[in-house]
Amino acid sequence: MKSTLFTVGIGAVIVIAIIVAITWIGSSLLVEQSPIMEHSMEIDPRIINWRHVHGLGLDPTDHSVLYIATHGDFYQSISGAPPIKVDKERADYMAFNAPLVSGFPLYASGHPSTGGNTGLIKSTDGGVTWQHVSNVIEPPVDFHAMTVSKQNPETIIGFDSGARGLFKTVDAGLTWETLEYPEYISALAISPNDSELIFAGTGKGIFKSDNGGKTWIHLDAYRDLDVFALAFDDGGKLFASVKTFGLVQSDDLGDSWESFKHVDLTVTSISADSQEKEIYVGGYSSGGFQEVYKIKYDSSSYDQIGTNKGLR
Repeated sequence: MKSTLFTVGIGAVIVIAIIVAITWIGSSLLVEQSPIMEHSMEIDPRIINWRHVHGLGLDPTDHSVLYIATHGDFYQSISGAPPIKVDKERADYMAFNAPLVSGFPLYASGHPSTGGNTGLIKSTDGGVTWQHVSNVIEPPVDFHAMTVSKQNPETIIGFDSGARGLFKTVDAGLTWETLEYPEYISALAISPNDSELIFAGTGKGIFKSDNGGKTWIHLDAYRDLDVFALAFDDGGKLFASVKTFGLVQSDDLGDSWESFKHVDLTVTSISADSQEKEIYVGGYSSGGFQEVYKIKYDSSSYDQIGTNKGLR
């Protein structure tokens, strides 16, 4: 009987020793692997939980500050760093313009978190807070295409997404006039050198007005093609995003065009910096991801600012 108990006792000790050894080895492996595991779980700071990117703009006094207006939140990217949400109240910024000269507010239009339309709103603190400017019409407008003049930053033109009109103010939103428009407008741009010269992107190409939007001329290039975005740089170079052709540019106010660097985006917003010879573009990739890039005019660099790829 004693011999049996002794044998059992030795067996128990051996089993316990094996368990302790396995536990120790396992713990050692976990300790050795934990830095690798932690590293693999790090999140890329450029992966942003945004929905649609609707507008881009540069701060006129500091071109290192890029504003990014999205469906849900407003962001800033400083010197190409990952975007940071800055607005205190959530809203859908369907149209957005940063002024091209200092001393004037940011303008936007879209939907408040409570629903409905914002009309025209403005921010004087870099998009942190927003104030109502004008309903323009009733119910309030929802601009999806909007542009601000460099020559006169109180001149704003916007197209209501419900096709209720193309509207223009020359006194920062106090009064408005209704303009004729050629087709449903998806993009607008005013020449930095002539506030009477306006370009409109539509589902049938690009139209130009040289009399402040009273009459329009249909350009020959890209007729019957969707135009998703338009933007001037400070020097008067015009950029466009056109279905099939992608990004294109013109140095002669739309008389002739040439291709810009190909990007894997359907570009829906553009902001150009002639000082740094850079263009910022936002839109959706072939995989359906909403992304923002910075590209040199000479295509020497192509840098991602933000993306929602990896969140779904």
